[in-house]
Amino acid sequence: MQYLKSSIHILFAISIGILLHSCIDPFEIETIDFNSTLVVEGTITDKNETQRIMVSKTFPLDTVLMSGLSDAKVEVKDSNGSIYEFTETSTGIYTSKVPFAAAAGLSYSLTIQSNDGKTYISEDTSMPATSTIDNLYAARDFKDDGAEEGMFIYIDSYNSTGQSKYYRYEYDETFKIIAPFWSSADAYVVTPLPEPEVDIRARTEEERVCYKTVSSNTIIQENTTEFSEDRVNKFPVRFINRENFILSHRYSILVRQFVQNRAAYAYYETLETLSGSESLFSQIQAGFLEGNIKSQTDEENVIGFFQVSTVSEKRIFFNYTDFFPGENLPDYVSDCPLLAPPIITEGGTSPLIDGIEQNLLKYYSEYSPMGDLLTTGSPGPYYMVYSVCGDCTVLGDNTVPDFWIE
Repeated sequence: MQYLKSSIHILFAISIGILLHSCIDPFEIETIDFNSTLVVEGTITDKNETQRIMVSKTFPLDTVLMSGLSDAKVEVKDSNGSIYEFTETSTGIYTSKVPFAAAAGLSYSLTIQSNDGKTYISEDTSMPATSTIDNLYAARDFKDDGAEEGMFIYIDSYNSTGQSKYYRYEYDETFKIIAPFWSSADAYVVTPLPEPEVDIRARTEEERVCYKTVSSNTIIQENTTEFSEDRVNKFPVRFINRENFILSHRYSILVRQFVQNRAAYAYYETLETLSGSESLFSQIQAGFLEGNIKSQTDEENVIGFFQVSTVSEKRIFFNYTDFFPGENLPDYVSDCPLLAPPIITEGGTSPLIDGIEQNLLKYYSEYSPMGDLLTTGSPGPYYMVYSVCGDCTVLGDNTVPDFWIE
């Protein structure tokens, strides 16, 4: 879940106290007596959609715990007086009751009222300039001076007005999974112990081809302040090692480009630096990264940032064979030996039935003594494989995504 992953980065940030030096105005990080802190993540965009705000609560650092904050009243107000109410859809995740889009020329603020009566309000934030993704493309190349070969996902964009400058990227990658030892038949238990019987029948569900979608969980930013023009050129949003099994068949990535203001960029740049520090767990003192949300009730610290962004997105697809023609596919995510567990042992147990009932094994074919077995004692009637090798739903979803194109 993107909320939890991003929140972990914020929890990392408060565990160390350093000051980032860069051309972007840094955020001050103070050493504090840390007890419990509200953590807020909120970005509303110019896209007419259900907007989302994430609210959680940290606990003392020695417990390293964070949980979503429930039963809060969350709303966004614009400078025209319009109020957009949010409702909790899962623990700590609040979505707007109706879809809406941020409008140019207006400013927006976030208000959160917790169930213990505390109120938190963000600074007023206006929508930045708009910049669209011109090109999203994949290229086979090396990184780290040839240390790794794989696929880069690059992005190009350009703003002729020069008013964007600060960019943040997120992506959702979707890949096809094909179970390498799938069979159209499946084994089932006819009668259990003490007189076990197992038979096979046709599978009733799609378990050969599945799809898995994974969202980015790191901070990806770029700025053009030192360039002669507001142009992002061949910026690497993602690198995938060629041996990563997610490339094995068909791969798709949806990239979103957010235009931010200077303050938001600086906040996330500092956060990225802190969360990547090697001294993360060596610090005893707690640190605090201040955002643009304040407590109106007391002196409680608040971590997080509320911003308004313009967003542009593009999607691409490619196959492994498009870039690695005639080359071996990456290794599957698991070894897949053929197994022939006995239907009953001398001790009266049934490894075959146990494997079927616990969904640990899937039928592959009738037993043949010519196969490669990893078994002891008398073999059973069937070759079986680990479920992950014969059932793609162990790793993904067998429903074809609406956006998928072959």
